[in-house]
Amino acid sequence: MAKHLGLTDVSHTALVRAARDVVAGALAGDFPQDPVMGPDLSRAVSTLASVVKRHGGLIELGIAGALIQSDRFVVLTNVALPVTKGAAQLLNANNSDQALAKIRLSADSEAEGIVNVDLVVVDPEAQWAGAYEIKRGNGATEHGKRRQSIHKLRAARLVLASYVGQAGYGRMETVTSGVIDYYGSSGFTAEFTLSKDQLDDHFGVPVVATVDAMTAALQDELKAALPRLFGPFLASLPTHDSSDVRPAGSPGRMSAKPTECPTMDPAVLNSLRAPLTGPDHATHRRKPAGHMGAAEGARPPH
Repeated sequence: MAKHLGLTDVSHTALVRAARDVVAGALAGDFPQDPVMGPDLSRAVSTLASVVKRHGGLIELGIAGALIQSDRFVVLTNVALPVTKGAAQLLNANNSDQALAKIRLSADSEAEGIVNVDLVVVDPEAQWAGAYEIKRGNGATEHGKRRQSIHKLRAARLVLASYVGQAGYGRMETVTSGVIDYYGSSGFTAEFTLSKDQLDDHFGVPVVATVDAMTAALQDELKAALPRLFGPFLASLPTHDSSDVRPAGSPGRMSAKPTECPTMDPAVLNSLRAPLTGPDHATHRRKPAGHMGAAEGARPPH
C-alpha cells in the first residue's frame, strides 16, 4: 500500500513535468521492428502506442493528485485487500449487491487470496470509503477481464470498512466500490461505473480539470516530439519527378488512345451469366454405383 502516491502538486509546471516524463519514457523504449513497416516507421508507431498506453497511468495520477489537493481525503494507491473465506462464500452464492451492501466482514479473518485495487479514498469526517479500479476507457475491456474486475471490487467492498478502520482511519458507516471508466467505453455495467462526467459530483471536489489539463500537456509534448519521431522515416521516402505529381483530386493522366477491351469468348460469357449451381446438379458429378437414371432404367418390352 502506498499513501498519497500521486501528484501532491497539481500546478501547471507539475502537470507538464509528468507529461514530459511520459513522452521521454516512450521515446527511450526499445521496440521490435515490424517487417512490413521497417525500422523507422516501426519505432514511430510503437512510440505513439506507448504514449497512449502510459496515458492510463497519468489518469490515475491526476485523479489521485486532485483528491489529495482537496485536503479532504486520505488517498491510498495500489492497495492489496484480502479476499476472506467468508467473502468468497458470499460471492459464490450469487448474493445481490443490495444484500452484500449490508454486510461487513473482518479484514483479518482467514483469507483465500488478495485483490489489488488502484485507488482507495477515505473521508474520515463523513465516515465514508471507496475502492476503485481505474480504466482509461477509450476502448472496450474484454468480457472476461470485466467480470474479474467486478468480482474483485465486490470482494473489496465486503472488507473495506474493516481494512480502513484497522489502518487507523476510524469507523466507516458507508463503503462503496466501482470502476472509474474515464472515457466511458470500457463496457462495464452502468451501476458499477463512474465516467468522466460523473467524477466531480461523486467525490464532491474538482477532479476532471486536473486530469484534462495533464492530458493537454501530454498532447503538447507529443506534438513537439513528432518531427523527431517521423523525421527519419520521411527522409527515407523516395523522391519523385515533379512532372509525375498531380494535384489532389485530379484524374490520372489519360492515354491518348483509349484501351480496347478484348472480345470475350461466348462460352466464357455464358458461364459467367449462369445461375448458381449446387453440388447435386454439377454436370460432372459421378453417379453412385448401381444408380440408373430414368432413361437408363427404361427398357423396351420384349
